[in-house]
Amino acid sequence: MNRLYHFPLSPFSRKVRLSLAEKRIEVELVEERYWEQDSDFLRRNPAGKVPVLRLGNKLLSESAAICEYLEETHPNPPLMPRDADSRFEVRRLIGWFD
Repeated sequence: MNRLYHFPLSPFSRKVRLSLAEKRIEVELVEERYWEQDSDFLRRNPAGKVPVLRLGNKLLSESAAICEYLEETHPNPPLMPRDADSRFEVRRLIGWFD
């Protein structure tokens, strides 16, 4: 079962939820109160940050890395433009919003 450990108000969690929805990847949403430093959550991500995505046997953390992984492993529909200049602009805007 695919699971996203997230916090609803986290912009980083929201970015991953949007990417998953656009890619039509179904996940179970598990709300994580990361500030409580739960030992199970810290085993998933020792940095203690959300989001954390479990896809099959893989455990992924850091929102930018998760989104890039999803784009590379699920290329359709593409969320990044094909040309380098446009991809740069998307990454610049993502960095600004982050």
